[in-house]
Amino acid sequence: MSEIGGFLGWLIIIAYVGTILNYILKVVNKKYGKNISSRPNGKKLMSVLMKVFIRQHRYWGFATVLFLLLHFLLQFNQFGISITGVIAAAILILQVCLGMYGAYLHKKRTGAWFWTHRVIAILLILGVAIHLLLPALI
Repeated sequence: MSEIGGFLGWLIIIAYVGTILNYILKVVNKKYGKNISSRPNGKKLMSVLMKVFIRQHRYWGFATVLFLLLHFLLQFNQFGISITGVIAAAILILQVCLGMYGAYLHKKRTGAWFWTHRVIAILLILGVAIHLLLPALI
């Protein structure tokens, strides 16, 4: 069972990287888009990547939450509460709530909610890193 919990943890990380690629690809496209498009397969590759990671951003986020819930249920039943895991999960849930607010209520990618959404993305990386590293250090 522990292996499944670890596998679900890696699926959380993979799905979260899929959500973060939304921002990274937009920055790359803005900065290097003309240079990439001038290459033989650059425009096609960038188009595919943007369809997978930008257009589907919310689904990557939903997958992250689904894997988080499964990971939590499995790990909680086997090991009990992990404080660092709960903190990382709370940051992720806050991130999803902000994303849903932006997608369904606010609909503009401007303002405090948008920058908070980006800052929390970085905090979540730190939260997951602490969740993974702290038990190894103790």
